[in-house]
Amino acid sequence: MQVGTLAHRDLFCRTFEETHVTFEPEQLPWPELDEVNLRRLRAFPFWRYARSIEQRAGRMVSAFALTIEDPVIRATVALQGTEETRHGRLMEHAIERYGIDAPPLTIADAPVSPEEFAVFGFGECTDSFVGFGAIALARQKGILPAALLDVFDGVMFEEARHIVFFINWWRYEEARAGRDGFGAHFKALGYHARAALGTITGATDLPPMPALDDPELAEIVKGVTPVMFLQAALAENRRMLAKLHPDLIKPVIMPTIATALLVGIRMLPPRKDVMKPLLAAPPAPGGSAARSAA
Repeated sequence: MQVGTLAHRDLFCRTFEETHVTFEPEQLPWPELDEVNLRRLRAFPFWRYARSIEQRAGRMVSAFALTIEDPVIRATVALQGTEETRHGRLMEHAIERYGIDAPPLTIADAPVSPEEFAVFGFGECTDSFVGFGAIALARQKGILPAALLDVFDGVMFEEARHIVFFINWWRYEEARAGRDGFGAHFKALGYHARAALGTITGATDLPPMPALDDPELAEIVKGVTPVMFLQAALAENRRMLAKLHPDLIKPVIMPTIATALLVGIRMLPPRKDVMKPLLAAPPAPGGSAARSAA
C-alpha cells in the first residue's frame, strides 16, 4: 500500500471507525475498592491534569474536524473528538465515584489548525507511550486491582487507536504535499519537542504537580527503575499496536528513543553504591574458596 493514496486514507479511517466501541463511562464495570486501594488511587496527583487535558483535547479535536474538507477524514476526526470528550467524562466520573480530591483546572483552548493538530498528535504519541508503561507497571506491581486497570486498559487502547490514526493522517497529508521523505522524521522530532515544551498542551500555565501523597505507595513507585519502566512501556506499546491493522504505519519515535535509552543504561558501569555492599559482604559458604578447591 502506497502512503498518500486513497487506499491508504480509506484503510486508516476505516480501521479507526471499525474499532470504535460505544459505551457510557458510568456504565463501565467500575469495581468497589477497599480502603487501601482507595487511599492509593486518591494519592496519585495526576487526576486534575488528566481530566482537564482530556476535556481540552475533546474541544480541540472536535473543532478541528469542522475545518477538514475531505469528508472521510472529517468524519473520522469528529469520531476521535467524541472519544476524547468521553475520556474527559470518564476521568470526571472516576473522580466523583472514588471521592478523589481534584479541583478543576482551567486550560485555554488550543488554536485550531493542521499545524496545531500535528503538535497535539505527536504529544499524544509521547503521552500514550508513558501511559502504556504506567498501566503495565501498575499491573505488574499490584499497585491497583486488576478490575480497575482493565477499565483503563480500554482507555489506553483508544489512545493507541488515536496515535495510529494520527501518524497515518500526518504521513498521508505529507505525502500528498510531496514532503513524505526522510526529512519527515526530523520534522516529527520537532513536533515532539514542541509538544514537550507545552506549546499545545498549555502545560507552562499549569501549577506544579504535587508529590505522591502516600508513603507506602511512594515507596513502591520509588522501587521502579528506568529499565523496568522502559521495558514495560515497550512491551505494552507492542501489545497495543499489534491489535491494529498490520499495514498501517505505527509511531516509531518514542519506541526508538526508549530502546536507545535502554541500551545506553545497560552499557553503563555498575553504580559504586550498589557494588559496595556486595564487595563488603563475607564470602558465602561454598563460595570462591570452595570453587578454587574444586
